[in-house]
Amino acid sequence: MANRFPLSALLILSVGLSWSCKEKETDAPQQRLDSSGSPLGHTANILSFGPRVAGTTEAAEARSYVTSVLKEAGWTVGNQIIKTPTPQGEKTFVNILARFPTSEDSDPWKQPVTGILCAHLDSKYSPKKRFLGADDAASACGLILTMAQEMASDRERASQMELVFFDGEEAFSENIGPTRAGIFDGLYGSKAYASRWLKTTKKPSFGILLDMIGHKDLAIKVPSDSPPKLLSAMNQAAEKLGHQERFQTSSGQILDDHYFLNQVGIPTIDIIGDFTAKSWWHTPKDNIDLISADSLAITKSVVDEMLANLIK
Repeated sequence: MANRFPLSALLILSVGLSWSCKEKETDAPQQRLDSSGSPLGHTANILSFGPRVAGTTEAAEARSYVTSVLKEAGWTVGNQIIKTPTPQGEKTFVNILARFPTSEDSDPWKQPVTGILCAHLDSKYSPKKRFLGADDAASACGLILTMAQEMASDRERASQMELVFFDGEEAFSENIGPTRAGIFDGLYGSKAYASRWLKTTKKPSFGILLDMIGHKDLAIKVPSDSPPKLLSAMNQAAEKLGHQERFQTSSGQILDDHYFLNQVGIPTIDIIGDFTAKSWWHTPKDNIDLISADSLAITKSVVDEMLANLIK
């Protein structure tokens, strides 16, 4: 999820941890459909566990799946555990971080990285409706898994990237933002992740956030305040590949996981599908039927081209 919100008053907040609140399931989860390693296959596999609300068994199972795919491809995987207040009390969120070692015996956590490729893995909490979150944002995670598998064949390129699967992007209340109780609801994982870079002098030079990029009617609308260099890289890639009509700029800012990364000095673009006035958004309609292999392929081609130009 993402939402439009006045951004000028937001600040990096400290995070602090523990939760257990399992959403009751009323329907059987979708079955795993594909073992091909395709973005659509990974998306279907992630959805097979059911809604991935932070703190639930289903969320942990989805993290386990993502972790296993990354490790099998040769990535070193770690977790960032965050305990912080929410409108539903103190809860625990778990980000997945992955790096590729420069050599078989090197420690990837000690090496600098050039870029960050990220998405959120959790799905929207609802006490009454069952949100699977296929495009929001299992599709983005599925795409990153395929890219991770492909990048693993080029150690020099892969070792320059950090992959992040954020937990707790979704707010427990209706929208992301400050609550009357003084809690900033949503973006829990990305806020904590960004804070790790706050006092670091050698930061990644760019970040690419993917969100809602698999819809069959693909229409990307990046925020109007996107970092100029990254916006230019996206536009050039889309034009080169003949997809410029699908990659446009929104008329306003968007509050999403990229926000806090930009605040700590890591220029990050939010490549996000147009979610305004969509009847499927945050409803049970956001399921695998919305997702198109062609849309995923289009997004992947543009991001691949961007990375080819951003990583030298």
